[in-house]
Amino acid sequence: MAGTFSNRKKLILLASAVEQKLDYIKNADHLFPESELRGKKYGMAVHGYLPDAGSTSRGLVAHPDKAHQVEVTAYLDNLNTAAECDLWDSLVNIEDFNKEMVEKRSEKLAMDVQKIIIDQNVFLSAQAVVATSVGYDMLSDASAALGELRVSGVLVDFQTPTLLAKIGRTGANLFLPSDIQKEIYEEASVGRYAKASHVELPGLPIVDTTGSDQAPTMSATVVKDASNNVIGIKPITALTGSGTGTIKAGIPYKVSGLKIVDEGGIETNQDYIIIPTTERVYDSDGNASDVTYIPQIRITASGKAYGNPNAHMAAATLGSAIVDTTATFTLTPLLDTNTRYQVGQLRRVKALTFDAQKFDNLPAAKQDNVGAGEFITLKMQSAPQLLNGVEYFRIDLPFVAKIMENRQSVTTYLKLS
Repeated sequence: MAGTFSNRKKLILLASAVEQKLDYIKNADHLFPESELRGKKYGMAVHGYLPDAGSTSRGLVAHPDKAHQVEVTAYLDNLNTAAECDLWDSLVNIEDFNKEMVEKRSEKLAMDVQKIIIDQNVFLSAQAVVATSVGYDMLSDASAALGELRVSGVLVDFQTPTLLAKIGRTGANLFLPSDIQKEIYEEASVGRYAKASHVELPGLPIVDTTGSDQAPTMSATVVKDASNNVIGIKPITALTGSGTGTIKAGIPYKVSGLKIVDEGGIETNQDYIIIPTTERVYDSDGNASDVTYIPQIRITASGKAYGNPNAHMAAATLGSAIVDTTATFTLTPLLDTNTRYQVGQLRRVKALTFDAQKFDNLPAAKQDNVGAGEFITLKMQSAPQLLNGVEYFRIDLPFVAKIMENRQSVTTYLKLS
C-alpha cells in the first residue's frame, strides 16, 4: 500500500520522539558492562564497579596496597504502553501515526520513565546546597562544591522552570547563551552560568521535613592495623531511626567532622552530606519493594586511605565515637523542621549511567519488532485475547539508570515560603 511504513520504522519514530523529551537522561554515560546486561530479565540486579585511586608513597620505597573496587548495584526496570492492534495497524502513513500515536504516547512514556529515574537519582549526591531565597548564589555554590572535588567534564544543572525564571529576574540575566546546549536540550536550555549549563526540568520533587527524624544514627565496625591503631570503619549503607520521626528520602544530614575524600584520593575540607534515597528493588521471586538507603559511605581515619574511602575523619574524632568495636555517629539535619523545599540537582552530565536492554519475550506473545533511537530501545509484542477475540500490542521501554558516583553530584534545596 502506498504511503505505508513498517512496524520497525514506526518504533524508531516513536523511540526518537521519546528521546527528545528525556532531558535528564541526555548524554548519560553507559557504565554497566554488557556482560552484566546480557540475558538479564526485568527486576534483576546489575552491577558496576568504581575504581580505586590507591595510595602513593614518597621516595624510592614502594608500599603496594590492595585494590578495593566498590560494587554499585542497580535493577533492570521497564515501562510499557498497550492498546488494541487495530489502532496500531490502522495508522498506515507517517502523518496519521504522528498525530494518533507519537505525539501523546511518546510524551507519556518519556515523562513517566524520566520521573522514575529522577526520583531514584536526584538525591544521590555527596554534597548539598541549601538556599533560603531565590538567586544566583545557589547555582554558583553548587558548581563551586564540585570544583572543590576537582570533578571534571561537562556540568549540567536541573531546576524547575519557575525557579530558573525567578533567578533570571533577580537582576541582570547572567545566563550566557550556548549553541551546543541549545542543540542538546532545545528550548529547555536557559544558558550557562558558573561553569554549568542550566536546564528547565518540570517534575523535580519537593521535600517536606514535617515529621522527619531529627537525630538518626549510623554505625559500623571499627578497623585497626597491626599496631592496633584505628584506620577506618566498615562501609555504611543504612541509618537507624532515633524515634523522633521518620527517616525520609531526600532529607540531607551531616556528621560533625566528616569530610569528603575526592575521587583522586585527596582528603578535602568539604562536608560529606548524607541523603537517604528510595530505590525499587526485587527479591529472587521478582517481588518489588521500595527501600530507603544511603549511598555507601567508606570512612577512613584521616591520612590512612583505608578501603577506597570517599570520606575521612580525624582519628581523635573517630575515636570518640567508638564503643568497644563499633563506631556510632549522630546525624544533624541541614533543613528546618516543618518546612518545604524545592529540590534541584547540579551534576556532571556523565554521572548518570543509562542503558537500555531487550528483555525476553512474554509467554505466548510474538515479538513484532524492535526499534532503537540513539540511547533507548523500544520493543513491540502482541498477543490475542481468546475470550474477546481482540489482539493487543504492548510497547516496552526497558532500562537501567543510576548515578554510580555520588561525589559527582550536588543536590540543591530552595526553601519555599
